[in-house]
Amino acid sequence: MATPKILTVTLEFDMGDRKIHAPRIKAAYEAAVTAAIEAAKVELLEGSVKTVRSRMTWDYRWAETSAQYTDMEVEWQEEEPES
Repeated sequence: MATPKILTVTLEFDMGDRKIHAPRIKAAYEAAVTAAIEAAKVELLEGSVKTVRSRMTWDYRWAETSAQYTDMEVEWQEEEPES
């Protein structure tokens, strides 16, 4: 039996100092979720996604304290089919 897997994608938008009202924030969130789902449909095998859950959180923190990483090349390997 295959082990269930969860793919988590996290997006953070550093918002700056302008006031942004809730309807625009909600619209941006929904657009990001829709884009992620559409991209997954293109890249993943048909039927491989059972459920999609999303959530939006609002976080006040100093943006400068976030860790930033450079792009890294990752080599993915396909799993061997179970027999």
